[in-house]
Amino acid sequence: MDTYDRSRGGADGRGGSGRRGRGTVIKGPHSALTDYLQEIGVSEHFRERRRREAEEREAQERQAAEATAAAAAASASASALATGVQVSAEEGEQTADAALAADMQQQEDAAVEAGSSSRPTRMRTRARAGVSGAASTLEPIAEAVKEAPAVAVEEQPVKTKGKGKGKAGGKGGRRKKKKGESDSDFDDENEDEANYRGGLNRSSARKGGRMKECEVCGKRFLQRGEHDESARVLCAMCLNSINKAVGDQAAVAKRARETTVRAPAKPRKRMRKNAGGLLEYEPGLPSLQDLCVRVIAKHLDQVESFGDITAQSLRKLCRIICKMRTLDEQTLGLFLGSDKSSLTLYDCTKITRAGIQRIIDECAQIEALDLEYCGRLDNAGLVDLGRSLTNLTSLRLDGAFLISDEGWAALLRDCGPRLTSFRVRFTGFGLVAMRALTVHCPNLVELCVSECIDFDDDCLATLSAPITDYEEEMQEPERILRLLNDRRDKKGKCSETTVCHPRDYSGPVPSWKPLSRLRTLELARPHKPMSSQTTSRVIGTLGSQLRVLDLSGFKDIDDDFVLGTLDAHCGNLEELYLGECVSITPDAMAQFFYRQRLKSKVAGKGYRRVGLGRCYMLTDSVIQELVLHSGATLTWLDLNSVDDNLSSHGILALSGAIYKRHVGEDGDLGEYVLEEQMSGCVNLVEIDVSWVRCTSDSVLETILARCKKIETVKVYGCPYVTTFAPRRPGLRYIGRECDTL
Repeated sequence: MDTYDRSRGGADGRGGSGRRGRGTVIKGPHSALTDYLQEIGVSEHFRERRRREAEEREAQERQAAEATAAAAAASASASALATGVQVSAEEGEQTADAALAADMQQQEDAAVEAGSSSRPTRMRTRARAGVSGAASTLEPIAEAVKEAPAVAVEEQPVKTKGKGKGKAGGKGGRRKKKKGESDSDFDDENEDEANYRGGLNRSSARKGGRMKECEVCGKRFLQRGEHDESARVLCAMCLNSINKAVGDQAAVAKRARETTVRAPAKPRKRMRKNAGGLLEYEPGLPSLQDLCVRVIAKHLDQVESFGDITAQSLRKLCRIICKMRTLDEQTLGLFLGSDKSSLTLYDCTKITRAGIQRIIDECAQIEALDLEYCGRLDNAGLVDLGRSLTNLTSLRLDGAFLISDEGWAALLRDCGPRLTSFRVRFTGFGLVAMRALTVHCPNLVELCVSECIDFDDDCLATLSAPITDYEEEMQEPERILRLLNDRRDKKGKCSETTVCHPRDYSGPVPSWKPLSRLRTLELARPHKPMSSQTTSRVIGTLGSQLRVLDLSGFKDIDDDFVLGTLDAHCGNLEELYLGECVSITPDAMAQFFYRQRLKSKVAGKGYRRVGLGRCYMLTDSVIQELVLHSGATLTWLDLNSVDDNLSSHGILALSGAIYKRHVGEDGDLGEYVLEEQMSGCVNLVEIDVSWVRCTSDSVLETILARCKKIETVKVYGCPYVTTFAPRRPGLRYIGRECDTL
């Protein structure tokens, strides 16, 4: 498509009229950018600048050529004298350069006059032939290159664009000026042609570099990168010829270095990780018992029996073996026996159905069973455990995700009446299982249903008296199983054989009864939301008899629950866990501890363990009221990530120092003033202040001076706890950044 050049008008002065004048220029296809630059008048200024830069570049090249010619003559003369050559290097070089320049000029003039179609690459071929013929010139220069470093250069190939073979759009290397074409366009295109002949195109110019002229053959080439000004300027072909003549000095030096005998290097000291765990540092030497346990765990494949070993050492040995992932069906027999009353396995990942059957056969009299990460345990294996272990009273299963609600219901129907402790985590414990638990487990003392994916608000409501028609219907196990089968049919996952059947629950529907012996209730981190109303119903029913309550992760309980239900019904608690309960305000939490302190008429009555981790908005007043209420009895405290409003003066309350900030008349807060000094948490054994960034070495020093029973301090994410933190025998820091593994 032809484009009309609107930057210059026609010969008749009508410019951009629809009729074309005699002076109108018709050009070939243009890009949108070219038309735009011509319309805004950028092309003339750009071409003028290019002509000016070309003139300056030619002047610099002439000066550089004269300087390099003088230097080449001097170096060639010195080399010729050293080797006994009587031929003048300067005359030979000038003769070769003159002959080469005359040959190139003749070829160019002949192409212009006769309209020759010879390409620039042919002229390069003639130039290279001339250089290869001037062998006598390269020999003295090769000797000089030994003394002066050469510059490695990059020769850019000529890129052709369009369908034509030539660079100017036609077959020839240069074209004549057309009638009606301006001198600026013709000179600009000739200049582009000259640049192409010198090995430079537009893409090469954009990448940077300098145009240089070879001192030997006179060919122009593009030189990029850093270069030494004192080095000779040589093109790629000349440089390769000289390197072949004088030899590869780099290769010779490399061979010399390889043959040189070096002194043996000193072995580097390798860091080893601490076996105790990541960022866990235990000062001092391990005990002889710990060393023996580690040796046994390392060579477990050579051990036939542990012999007489205490239960504590056996648990520690099992923990180390499970941590090393070496517990399987072969090593399982080391922990089994007919005299065992309890069994704890911390990693059952490699224990299959055959291993479960082995536990049933060799530990028939077992009373307490604790299996963690038992992901291979299924419904049939669980039912066998409940029916075969007739003395089982305590059961804990973690990670049994293959067990369905029917499987749990069958287990609780078989062994529920004799169970006193039932703990499950990371499994699907739903409505059917909870209803079976409330019906068949009246003697439960400890109940833990934590992080179960099917546990919802309806499951929680089964722990309290039914108040709706739907809850009344869910009291009947037959209806529960029918509902479960309906759900399974809708999902298309109905099993071939069911563990439970409605006929198993024949007889009258049992009435609801509370778990009157329950003392521990742990429902931490449910996967589904729990309403504050349902939680209040359950705590109102069971709260007065509870000693341990864990509601961590109940994000919907609010101030009304804390100041109403929890304060009114949970007066006998010894352990309270409210981590991640973000809807409770700091004022309500401080008011709760204050009310509990007023109700504690017996001296020394308070909480032993308190978990407030990830309650981000807690303030100094909450910690101070907690210490005033439970400072004498507190042994474990979790303040993980309580960092938003907590200051160092609030943490210092653990040492018994109660600081207050008085408000001035203008409403501004004053400085912290020590208001009361108490004994503090003298029985505190473990504290977690991870990600509480106001914790520092000085703060810990003050706390440890008062709390002399502290053994473990967790300080993950506390940058101000350094190696200068206080030390003493038996004290362990976990998560300190400065500890070397």
